[in-house]
Amino acid sequence: MISRHYIRDMALYNKWQNETLYGLCADMTAGERLRDRGMFFKSIHGTLNHILLVDQVILDFIKSGVRPKWQADHILHEDFEDLTAARQAFDQRLLDLADSVEEDWLTGTVAFPSPRPGETANIPRGYFLMQMFNHQTHHRSQITCELHKEGIDYGITDLPFNPYMVY
Repeated sequence: MISRHYIRDMALYNKWQNETLYGLCADMTAGERLRDRGMFFKSIHGTLNHILLVDQVILDFIKSGVRPKWQADHILHEDFEDLTAARQAFDQRLLDLADSVEEDWLTGTVAFPSPRPGETANIPRGYFLMQMFNHQTHHRSQITCELHKEGIDYGITDLPFNPYMVY
C-alpha cells in the first residue's frame, strides 16, 4: 500500500499542477471558462468544480467513514476567485494530511459498497487517496486538452520536474 511519502509527493504534485492550471485559467475570460465545450462536466469551470468536489467527498469519507450523498455535477463555487481560494485551501489540507498521517491510518479500512450487490468491501484509506490523485489527473488532462485547443501551452506535467520536490 502507499506510504505517507507517496501522499506528500502527490500532494506537492497536485499543488504544482493546480497552481499552473488555475493560473492559466485566470488569464481566460469568465465566458471562456464557463463555455460549454462538450466536456463531461460541460465547461472548464464545471470540471474544476467537479475535481474539488470529489476531492472533498473522498477525504471527508475516509476520515469519517460515512459515505455522503452528493451529485457529481454540483457547483461548489460559481465565482472563479472563490473556487481558486477553495482549491488552494484544499491543497494545503492535503499537504497537512501528508505531514500528519500515520501509516496505520492509511492501511486502516473503511466500508464501501462492493461491486457485488448487497456486499460491502473494507478498503484501505490509502487506496481512496490513490483514487483521488488519479481522478484529479484524469480531469486536469481534459482541461489541458481544451487549453491546447485554444493555443495555450500547459507546460510540463512530469513528476520529476515538480519545483516543490526536494530529492
